[in-house]
Amino acid sequence: MLKIYFLTAMRSLVRNKSYSILNIAGLALGITCSILLFLVIQYQLSYDSFHLKADRIYRLVVTFPENDFNTPASHFPLAANMRSNNKLGFEEITQIKGDAGARINIPSNGTGTGKKFLVDENIGFIEPSFFDVFDFNTGPVDVRSHFTEPNVVILTKSLATKYFPDQNAIGKVIRYNNQYNLKVISVMPDMPGNTEFPFVMLVSYETIRKTLPTDWGNLSSDHQTFVVLPDNLSATRAEAAVNQFISKHTERESPGHTLHYLMQPLKDIHYNTSFYGAFAQTPISKELILAMAIVGIVLLLTACINFINLATAQAIRRAKEVGVRKVMGSSRTQLVIQFLCETLLIVLCATFLSVILTELALPYLNTLLDLQITFSLVDDKLLLLFLGIQTLLVTLFAGFYPAFVLSSLQPITALRNRMSVQRFGGISLRQVLVVMQFTICQVLIICTLLVNEQMNFFRNKSLGFNKEAVITVFLPLNTGDKIQPLRQELLNNPAIREISFGSDAPSSGNISYGNFYFNHASKDEDFQTHKKFVDPYYFSLFDMKFLAGKAYPNSDSIHYMVINDTMRRKLGIKTPEDAIGKHLSLGDRRFAGTIVGVVADFHQASLASPIEPLVMTKNPEAYSVISAKIDMTQQKEALQHLEKVWEKVYPDDVFNYKYLDETIAEFYQDEARQNTLFKIFSLIAIFIGCLGLYGLVAFMAAQRTKEVGIRKVLGASVFNITVLFSKEFIKLVLIAFLIAVPIAYYLMNLWLQDFSYRISLGYGAFILAGVATLTIALLTMSTQAIKAALSNPVLSLKSE
Repeated sequence: MLKIYFLTAMRSLVRNKSYSILNIAGLALGITCSILLFLVIQYQLSYDSFHLKADRIYRLVVTFPENDFNTPASHFPLAANMRSNNKLGFEEITQIKGDAGARINIPSNGTGTGKKFLVDENIGFIEPSFFDVFDFNTGPVDVRSHFTEPNVVILTKSLATKYFPDQNAIGKVIRYNNQYNLKVISVMPDMPGNTEFPFVMLVSYETIRKTLPTDWGNLSSDHQTFVVLPDNLSATRAEAAVNQFISKHTERESPGHTLHYLMQPLKDIHYNTSFYGAFAQTPISKELILAMAIVGIVLLLTACINFINLATAQAIRRAKEVGVRKVMGSSRTQLVIQFLCETLLIVLCATFLSVILTELALPYLNTLLDLQITFSLVDDKLLLLFLGIQTLLVTLFAGFYPAFVLSSLQPITALRNRMSVQRFGGISLRQVLVVMQFTICQVLIICTLLVNEQMNFFRNKSLGFNKEAVITVFLPLNTGDKIQPLRQELLNNPAIREISFGSDAPSSGNISYGNFYFNHASKDEDFQTHKKFVDPYYFSLFDMKFLAGKAYPNSDSIHYMVINDTMRRKLGIKTPEDAIGKHLSLGDRRFAGTIVGVVADFHQASLASPIEPLVMTKNPEAYSVISAKIDMTQQKEALQHLEKVWEKVYPDDVFNYKYLDETIAEFYQDEARQNTLFKIFSLIAIFIGCLGLYGLVAFMAAQRTKEVGIRKVLGASVFNITVLFSKEFIKLVLIAFLIAVPIAYYLMNLWLQDFSYRISLGYGAFILAGVATLTIALLTMSTQAIKAALSNPVLSLKSE
């Protein structure tokens, strides 16, 4: 019996090709979107779940309640002290020091400089216990014993192939930042994309141990500690014990300040934006993951609504078929099963097409979102289950109402093809479905326009300094003695207008916090400040505005300070002029001096973050970036000169540069990706919505064929008849607009709360979305309306 149902369904679909193609296309788009979003969500939820002890691994993070400041850092002596006083019995304790990149030299035959490379991925300095905490494949060699020694390294397969093509890398030596000669002891597979430890090489912690601070006064987000809790120890007990243990040390180093250690589960790291680590992947909030799931459901719902509209529109043409079947003895149940089988066949065809579309779209999605998602129906059992459940639910949801409507037709009415709108399942439900479709479309359009507006705000808002025509080049370590000669040589070319050295650019991902003392106070202030070490030329190169005072002189003997206006206000100083001459000491008072200038506030990081108090002073030992203002009309000459001087001064290091405005644009990569996804999903929703509208117009045109014929006989024009159809849809679109506006306003207002600096929600985007949707709807329905208006009235009236 089931075979007969499917054979009949197949014949019906082949007989109604245009109807089948429209339905399959609409459902395929919705299902493809749901599969892609399912893969993204599955990938995001899988971070570090492959470690055997994942449920018991915790990161020790620090919060300063009085300053509302959080960091994933842990104190440098913490791990060693916890091991020697492990009364709670932590199963494992390990610490990791991350490095954001390095310059690598491959010696040629053991002498001289052979090849040189720049690594801009993360590098991890790890202890032997790292391999007892985490389950990474480190190659064929048992490396634990080697990592008790300094100067050993494991390379990923990609790096090993790059450094030693057609050679065995094991046993070879690489030079790291012109500081350490590291012996390769193993080659490991590339780290999986879904881990918070995206290291391309692992170096023994012993290599750098002697260079790290030993006091309890330093915190750095690239130094983190992880523990494995035994089954009988709760995170709450462990957290209390750790805080009791370290309180005597931290109180001695920073009296009067409160810091608190928290136990952060490993599986929470990827979703918690409060403790974003230096070497971790960019976190994604669980709210955003939920939003992606909702978008997937909404797009699939739109496709199902489209199917219902098209199916019920098609039903008039099948009314006589239903009448004949009922006269021949078919029961209502048999008819429902028949039409559900047709729906299932359409859904299966759409799903098959969706699998092909997913295969084609996934590489572009991976590139867009910077992910490493793989697609395999054979290996991914969860995906197969998802597709199975989705197919069943879509079949029932999309197919039940059309099946119910068709099977409810009375034989006489069906055979005479006389069905009122109400009798045919009720136009009111169809109106509701179309309103839902266009509400979804307009919400997505409004959100897309507002996200795009916020992105334009990011690009165009003044940051408080001039970022144009500035190139940044990262310096090798310990190059303070070469700074002055390098400056002079770089300025010898007129294509280079200005040169400055500093610890980082004005807006940077490299944020350094610290405590400080104001006006020779015995106790440091109750808030921390950002610190930037910059030379005196920094202020003119970036066109910073001085509210009072001036830049400090180029003197080596005396320290001077420049602060921003936020710092001035936080210190309770009434005017910028009053700040001049006040005294500041940073950290351990090594850097102390008089305030000689107050600059207008500028953004030190993304516009998502508020402007923080800032102190700037000189320290050539901390300079790690060259900023070069170039003549953009001589861009090529400037870059050639920079590289030529670099090769002369740093022959062992790779020359690599970035334009500052490009670096700042990277702050908003995630928002830019969201913007692109919004645009894609909006276009898909609009396209599916237009298919549904096409179905509704077809339904109404079929219902009102004789009415149109009579109107034409009585003299109605094509325009009059088109307006007749249009009035109904304009009303539906306007109702959808009124529903969409508050929904979109709420969602975008919620999204914008994450940004300290943001656009205001004006009415422009809402009106534009309404006009765009109405225009698209009118264009879509006009095709069927005009077709109905142009039909021959004789053909529609002859049966009367």
